[in-house]
Formats: sequence, C-alpha cells, structure tokens
Amino acid sequence: MLKYIYGAGGHGRVVLDAMQVADMICEGFIDDRPISTCADLNVSRLSSIEMNKVSLHLAIGDCKTRELIAISLENSNFYSVIHSAAIISKTAQIGLGSFFAARSIVAPDAKIGHHCIINHAAVVDHDCAVGDYCHIAPLSSLGGGVKVGKGVLIGAGAVVLPGLTIEDYAVIGAGAVVTKNVAAGMTVVGNPAKILSKNNSKK
Repeated sequence: MLKYIYGAGGHGRVVLDAMQVADMICEGFIDDRPISTCADLNVSRLSSIEMNKVSLHLAIGDCKTRELIAISLENSNFYSVIHSAAIISKTAQIGLGSFFAARSIVAPDAKIGHHCIINHAAVVDHDCAVGDYCHIAPLSSLGGGVKVGKGVLIGAGAVVLPGLTIEDYAVIGAGAVVTKNVAAGMTVVGNPAKILSKNNSKK
C-alpha cells in the first residue's frame, strides 16, 4: 500500500525525516488545512485519497486530537515508523501507528499502545505498559514497570519513578519528577511532582 503521513506540521516533518533515514517511501502528506501553510510539501486533501489503497501514519502531536482522528479513520490501515537510531527490544510489543524517534529506547518486555509518540531520546524501561495515544516527550524517562494509561502526555525531561501508575489523560509537566501515582485527568508539575489541575478528562 502507498504510505502517507497525516499531518503536515512540525511533527509530520520529523516523521518524514525518520522514514527517509529508514529508506521508507512516503507518497506525501494528507492535511486539510490551507495549502499555503505547507506549500513546500506534497500535500493532498483527505477527500482526494482512495483510502482502501493507502496506509496512514497520524503525525499529530496533540494526544486528544490524534485520538479523535484515529477514531474517525478506524477502518483505515496504519503503519508505525521507527527511526534507524531508535533502540527497540526484540521482546517489546508495539501497537499500530506509533512513532519512535531517534535515540528513543524501548526496553525488554515493554508494551507500547496504538498511535503513540516515543520522542527523541525518551526512555521506556523494562516491563512498562504505555496506553494508546500517549506522547512520551523528548528526554523523558519511565522507570521499570511504570503503567501509563490512555492519552497521557509525559512532558519533556520528566522522570517517572519505577512501578508507578499514570492514569488516563494525565499530564506530567516538563521536568517533573513523579514519585507517586497520578490519577486520571490530573496535571502534575515540579520536583517532586504536585497537582496543578484536575481538568484533563477526555472531552
């Protein structure tokens, strides 16, 4: 099938770069925004694509938006992208449509859900379980055995100590050090991480 990247923004360009490094052929981007916002790219409208002939990668940085688009396209074919400089254990499990940036690490027996982003130099240690639609941002680290629910954002440089649970749609602020479980919809920040807000439930 022909491979397209859905989303011609900054993250889409990162995905394209990873595909090129891995010698994957990308036919172009799908994006329904005005073409002027991405005039230098080969961009098509979703309505112009024969969906039964293509495979998609959703290059949308925002977790909730990525989930909504994935649900709207649930009968489509999706493919994952793994940068050649990523390290993925042979015993790790990877869901459909996920992205693994350069220098990301997924350790033995870790599980990554569908449509996740494991960004540059992020570490998912052994026996972690990361739910669908999560974003593990650059330089962040999940200790061994961490459980991460659906739609969670782990901010850049954040650290989650081993064995903890981060429930659905929580947000871990950049640079936070998480020493306790985080309930669904919570935003936590700081070192040690403390609750900032409780308003991140799925909309």
